[in-house]
Amino acid sequence: MAKKTCIITIVVALCLVVGAGLGVLIWWLVSADSLFHTIRLEGDGIGDVDYTAAFTRVNGQGDMFWWFYPTLTSSSRQATSRPLLMWLHGATGLSPSFLANFGMFGPYNVNLNRNNESWVNDYNILLVDAPLGTGFSVKSSDDTNDNIDQNVEHLLRTIQSFFEVHEEYREAPLYICGHADGSQLAIPLAVKLYGEDGITNNFKGLILGNPLVSPSLVLTKLGFYLEELGYIDSDGRVRVDNYTNGIQTLVASESYEQAFGYFTSLEQFINENAGAVAVNLNYIVEKLTRVTNRDYFGERSYLNSMLNVDIDVNGFMNTVVAPALGISGENSYDRQRDIAIQAFNNSYMKPIVDQVEHILENTNLTVAIYNGNLDAVSNTPGQLEWVNNLRWSGQAQFLNASRQTLVINGLVEGYFRESERLRFYWINVAGQLVPLDNSLAIRRVLNRILT
Repeated sequence: MAKKTCIITIVVALCLVVGAGLGVLIWWLVSADSLFHTIRLEGDGIGDVDYTAAFTRVNGQGDMFWWFYPTLTSSSRQATSRPLLMWLHGATGLSPSFLANFGMFGPYNVNLNRNNESWVNDYNILLVDAPLGTGFSVKSSDDTNDNIDQNVEHLLRTIQSFFEVHEEYREAPLYICGHADGSQLAIPLAVKLYGEDGITNNFKGLILGNPLVSPSLVLTKLGFYLEELGYIDSDGRVRVDNYTNGIQTLVASESYEQAFGYFTSLEQFINENAGAVAVNLNYIVEKLTRVTNRDYFGERSYLNSMLNVDIDVNGFMNTVVAPALGISGENSYDRQRDIAIQAFNNSYMKPIVDQVEHILENTNLTVAIYNGNLDAVSNTPGQLEWVNNLRWSGQAQFLNASRQTLVINGLVEGYFRESERLRFYWINVAGQLVPLDNSLAIRRVLNRILT
């Protein structure tokens, strides 16, 4: 009888263990599945270039929009071995689904004509409207409580979502590209992704264009920059220096929200109080009228002037692009932009130099930085203030590398300093939108970085 009781006890115990294990397995599967869900979009598309467009629904937070173009190489095998560039912009600028896609290097321009200089000719391009609330990406609520860690988590799920759809690209060399304030997402995402197993098998590095890594430090060189170019005089230099040093003081005291308010009023201050009158800080040589109606540093108006069009971006994306991709009318383009910006008020001006140093010191990722010489906000002298003072074991090798000239078709298009892990590129005749302003130079730079 005792033996029978013992056997029954053992069987019951085993059933409990198996049941508990099965319960844990089911919980894990459900939890893993609930982190994100991919919604592929079905539409007639634009033109005849292959693409995948989708939303990644992130755990009750919202829908992250992404648009993928496989490179236009001669075979699928070649395509999956070519670099995969994940492009991020950020909270204040135009989203990649429009700016990068139709304005800079996508397969079609704003007139829906083929772009012969498209990066898709050579590389796989993954455009992501981030953070949530920008472009076609939609937040599930109108709260402004998102922080950088949450946004990085959203992007990590988006990468997982992409590779679920395109498993064949897991071996492709992956580079995360952060344009302007997109660097504030790209850098922490690189740190997070590097520590995650099983997402990508070939994460190579970061490409940062006119990045906002230490924006207040960079601005301390703005007065010098503007005076040297003749936009302000010595009195204006004093006023600009006082203004930008005040931003730096606010950042040092961790008053990031107040610093962001001063940062977004920078162009107005310079034009009204420092004597510049009509200057585009993102492209210093653009001629402006004395009174202009401008967004953050005039990106939309500048884009129109460069493309020689007068386009209503939101109208174009809502009435032309959305129906072509199969996006419903309820996902109105950029309708939560102000909410997304508010969510970054407390972090936008925070320096993230330490994260760049972490990447260089603790990973095998490469970091490539390019900067347009006509961008006053991310002015090159200011960028070099933090780049040349990075603290990591390879810094001496970088600083000792000779500065070389980027010559294309006999013309000097810029300069570069390259070490094994860190590279910096000076791009001539280019403002913040380097791929638009000097497409020839940036394609040569990409070729140096990616081969």
